[in-house]
Amino acid sequence: MQGFCELCKNYSQLEESHFIPKFIGKWVKKTSITSFLRNLDDMSKRVQDTAKEYWLCGDCEDLFSGWETKFANEIFFPFVEKGESVANYGEWMSKFCASISWRTLTYTRSQKLNEGRSKEYYEALNSAEKHLANYVLGKIDNLNQYEQHVFPLPEIDSTTYDGLPPNINRYFLRTLQMGVIGDFTDLTDLFVYTKVPSFIILGCIKAKDLPKMRSSRIALKSGTISPRKYWWPSGFAKYVLEQADTVNHSFNNMPQEHIDKIEKAIADNPEKAANSKLIEAFLHDYALFEDKVFK
Repeated sequence: MQGFCELCKNYSQLEESHFIPKFIGKWVKKTSITSFLRNLDDMSKRVQDTAKEYWLCGDCEDLFSGWETKFANEIFFPFVEKGESVANYGEWMSKFCASISWRTLTYTRSQKLNEGRSKEYYEALNSAEKHLANYVLGKIDNLNQYEQHVFPLPEIDSTTYDGLPPNINRYFLRTLQMGVIGDFTDLTDLFVYTKVPSFIILGCIKAKDLPKMRSSRIALKSGTISPRKYWWPSGFAKYVLEQADTVNHSFNNMPQEHIDKIEKAIADNPEKAANSKLIEAFLHDYALFEDKVFK
């Protein structure tokens, strides 16, 4: 398909680009019970792949692919498959995160989500999109206010907090989500939210307490992801828990015929189900909430 590349704006042969990297969707499918993904807007719908569009030219797709390979091999798979919690990274990491935030931002805008906002809101998104594009293309060498932050999400086996949804581990360890979030009124806090298994990538558009977020900031040159005390922006924890609760509600209201298909998949291949990462996440939830996980 011929068209203008959304990133470099050159007219070229466009490739079908995944907004969340393809390897992540493949891993979620491979480690599930049914080998399908679920549409979060309608949990009764099974899908074969994550969102994709003819978005990038071959050169820009190759640019993103190099950073994706680094993230997959040096961070993602060691964390989700081997249980590691520490990883060093190089300059590629800030590029990877900025590319993810750029993709989430452009995808969200293409879906015409969050319509009817103020002129200042759209100007803020325009500026963020342009800056991120210039950064990943190497036209500028600093992210400035558009810092990229990563929050590792380990399993939760105990808590003193009383308001966790009973699927919190399945949300942390399995769910994929994209969106623009924050305070849409005064725009003091505005972020690009990309949720993948075991990680949240948060791209800043505007953040009133940016210095407090230093522990999660991805350095431009090199750094380390490790267990530490992370500071979440005002209202962010509430948003994450609401998203987990929404996913749980959607799953609990899935038509019986689809629940029957899942149960049949378990019965037909019990070993695959028992060894799946989905069951592993479910067991973490069961350890926390016991029979509440079934409600």
